[in-house]
Amino acid sequence: MENIELTTSRCYFSSNDEEFVGFKEDVEQIIQKLTKGTKERKVISIVGMAGLGKTTLARKVYNSHSIADHFDARAFCIVSQKYSIRKLLFEILKQATGEKRDMIKEDEDVADTLRKAIYCKRYLIVLDDMWNYEAWEDLQSCFPCVETGSRIMVTTRVQEVAIKMSDPYLLRFLTENESWELLQKKVCLREEVPLVIKEAGFEVA
Repeated sequence: MENIELTTSRCYFSSNDEEFVGFKEDVEQIIQKLTKGTKERKVISIVGMAGLGKTTLARKVYNSHSIADHFDARAFCIVSQKYSIRKLLFEILKQATGEKRDMIKEDEDVADTLRKAIYCKRYLIVLDDMWNYEAWEDLQSCFPCVETGSRIMVTTRVQEVAIKMSDPYLLRFLTENESWELLQKKVCLREEVPLVIKEAGFEVA
């Protein structure tokens, strides 16, 4: 039987690959939404314009000890505008079960395998950068609606998508001080920031 090799490099990340500034209260609030409340499967959607830090926030929440301890199975995948449902489901299956599978048979029903694998577990699935509601329609039947307290966390820049899926969590802009702190972290050494800005023609207070 022919096997299909899947490229999954986009679905992995380092918890330290982006600077995190602000949103500490947001992290705490989202963790509460994910770990408290109804036992039914629930969707939490984070919405905001490009560059606000939706993915960074989602990763921070996903990597927190309280989330890792609370859920039996977790997966974090990027959906984006162009996606393959089969590849996404396979990646979620690998992460949620911990199986080190690099190949998938052409006739394998990945959706059914995933449903069975997480059916009795309290799972958290993060679908990052979702652009259209059709992607959710393609995926949601693979996530069992069992009363285990499972959660789906979605990030999107399209508010209409978030509204259709859940009561959206609107991500705010950084404050002036937070923006300055982020700039300092982005420019190699903190001591060099005033010099860099002066050379660019700006005054430093």
